[in-house]
Amino acid sequence: MASDNIAKYVANRAKSLQPSPIRKLVPLMRRPGMISFGGGYPNPSTFAFAQIDVAFSDGSKASVDGDDMSSACQYGPTDCDAALRPLLIEWHKHKDGVTLKPDQIQVLNGSQEGLHIAGYLFLNHGDAVALSEPAYPGALGAFRAFTNNFVSFPIDEHGSNTTALEQILSDRVDRGEPIPKLLYEVPNGHNPAGVALSLDRRHHLLKIASRFDILIIEDDPYQLVKLDDRPPLPTLQSLGAENTDTENRVIRLDSFSKIFAPGLRVGYASGPATFIRLFELYKQTTNLHTSSMVQMLLTKYMKSHPPDEFRARIKTNCELYRRNRDAMVRAAKEFLPSSVKFHVPTEGMFIWFRLPEGLDAQHMVENDGLELGILLVPGSAFSSCGGLSNCMRASFSMIDADAVVEGMRRFGTMVHRHLHVAKPGGEKPVPKSGA
Repeated sequence: MASDNIAKYVANRAKSLQPSPIRKLVPLMRRPGMISFGGGYPNPSTFAFAQIDVAFSDGSKASVDGDDMSSACQYGPTDCDAALRPLLIEWHKHKDGVTLKPDQIQVLNGSQEGLHIAGYLFLNHGDAVALSEPAYPGALGAFRAFTNNFVSFPIDEHGSNTTALEQILSDRVDRGEPIPKLLYEVPNGHNPAGVALSLDRRHHLLKIASRFDILIIEDDPYQLVKLDDRPPLPTLQSLGAENTDTENRVIRLDSFSKIFAPGLRVGYASGPATFIRLFELYKQTTNLHTSSMVQMLLTKYMKSHPPDEFRARIKTNCELYRRNRDAMVRAAKEFLPSSVKFHVPTEGMFIWFRLPEGLDAQHMVENDGLELGILLVPGSAFSSCGGLSNCMRASFSMIDADAVVEGMRRFGTMVHRHLHVAKPGGEKPVPKSGA
C-alpha cells in the first residue's frame, strides 16, 4: 500500500522536516491542571476582543465569548482545533461515508493551501504530475512552484478520459519514461470543464493509480454544488477504502469556500495518517496553524447546524446556481453560433465553451471584451502546455439571470466578429438586445 512506504513518494526537500519542539508540547500545555512554562503565548487578558456576536443568514445566531474567545484569539494546535475535529469527522462520515481517525485530518487555509503543500511534499524538480487538459489554474500554479513537467490527458462529458490516461502511461513505460508522481483529479464540477467523473471512471482511475503506483490528489470543492437532484457519486477516497490495493493512495482536499464562506479560507486535507502527518509538519514550519478564530466560527455554525441541516442549506443555495445555469444555457443556444460547443453542467459553477478552430480567445477578450463589456477566462489559462487557445470558461455563479442573458448576447457578438465570413446558410445573426 502507498502509505506503508512513504519515503519513495516524498520530495528531497521534505525529507528533513522535523516536528517543532515547541509545537509538540501544545497538547501537554492544554491538559487540566498543567502548569506550563513552555509556550510563548500572549496572556488572554491582553487580547483586544471580548465578544463577537454572529448572525447567520438563516436567522440563527452565535456568540464567541469567555473561554471560546480566549481560544479563538490564541495560538492553537497545528492540525485541528479540538472542538472542530469531531464535527469534521461527523461531517465527513455523513457526506462521504468515510470515518476518519483524529490523525487523518489537517485543517488548511482553504484547499488551495493543500495543493501547494502537496507539491512541496511530493514533487522534486522534474517530477511529473498527471492531470486533465483543461486543468484548474490554481493547481497548475501550485505545482509549477516545484516542477513544470505535466502529463496531460483529455476530458469529455463523462470527466477525465481514464482509458486515454492508461494508454498514455503504458506508452511511457514502454518508452522507459518515468511515471508521474501525482495524479491530480477534480471529480465533481470540474473547474473549468464543468463535468463530473463517471462512476465507472472513478473505479478505473483507482485501478490505474494502483497499477502504476501513483498518489492521487482528490480536489473536490464542488462536491455538494449540485445542479440536479441526483445524489453525489462516491468519492475516490471512499471507493479506495473499499479496496485494500488503493485505500492508502488518495489524499483528499475538502473546502468550505463554495458552500460556506470563501473569505474564511478554511478547508481540510484527509487521508492516510502518515501522509497527513507530513502536511502537519509543513504547517508547523510555515503558518503554525489555520486561524483559531476562523475554526471557532465554523465550529459554532456546525454545532448549531448538524450535517443534515447544513446540507439542506447548501441544496437550497444551489437552486440559485441552477437558475443561472439554465439561463446561461438558454442564452448560449440563442446567441452563440452552432459551431461553439459546450456541455450542460450538472454540478459546479462553470460552462466550458469550445470555439471554432483558429479563433484566439485571449485576443478576443483583450481586444473586444472591454468594448463590449463582457469578460470570460481564455482557455490558455487552463492549459499545461500552452494550448486551448480557442476555448473560454464562463462562470454563472455571481450574476442574475437577466445579466446572464445580456452577457451571452455580448459574447455572441464577440464570436461572430471573429468568425469573419459565415458560410452560406450557416451561422444565424446575433439578435439585438431584448430580441
